[in-house]
Amino acid sequence: MSEERRLEKEISFDATPEQVWAAISSGPGMSIWFVPHELGPDGEGEADFGGGNTQAGQVLAREEGKRIVYGTADSPGALEFLVEGRENGGTVLRFTQSGFFDGDDWSAEYDSFDRGWNLFFHNLAQYFRYYSGRPATTLVTGSTTALEPDEVWAKFRAALGVDPAVALGDRVRLTPDGLPPIEGEVDYLVRGVFGVRAPEGLHRFQGLGAESGGMVNTIHYYYGTAPDRDATTAAWQRWLLELFPVNES
Repeated sequence: MSEERRLEKEISFDATPEQVWAAISSGPGMSIWFVPHELGPDGEGEADFGGGNTQAGQVLAREEGKRIVYGTADSPGALEFLVEGRENGGTVLRFTQSGFFDGDDWSAEYDSFDRGWNLFFHNLAQYFRYYSGRPATTLVTGSTTALEPDEVWAKFRAALGVDPAVALGDRVRLTPDGLPPIEGEVDYLVRGVFGVRAPEGLHRFQGLGAESGGMVNTIHYYYGTAPDRDATTAAWQRWLLELFPVNES
């Protein structure tokens, strides 16, 4: 891996520095906008990326209210978050990810992380604007497929009842089989990601199939009153696996 290759972002939030700090420095905070996290008082933690994929990590550095760095002791890869209040209100978050793999395909890895962080920081902005102060129950599901991107999204759209011409800002009604309908607004739409903001929270559907390691997943952020976590995760995982049986070609 290479410490010289870095992914850097600067994001402004309509939130106080204390609110942003809480969202990046604790398990419940990270779960609000990223994936389910557990973070103990000793700084040891674990992130759940769905489908049985978990990753352990730890706090490598912490300056209360200002800076926190996550990583592992035996790897040069790290995630650094810097929080800074603005004079006219709001907060700037500066983010750096370091430690990308060496080799010919490092740029593909970089692009994949870049797309992911764009979505996750958008989630945090949406949380502050529409759901601020509510606790989160976050569910993640995952599968793999050898299908090409166009095939992946044809299946997603058909299974959700989404018009292929759907656009950002459209009102939609998703009808996933075996789950309650979801009514909301398309708040995120880029190649490989479809997101809906609903009264109960945020719903994300992701994947580029064979073009990006075969991964497909869904993430569901329920804010406030939450469904049964285990039962709802199982229902979404079942739905995804019926749509994309593992290693389907």
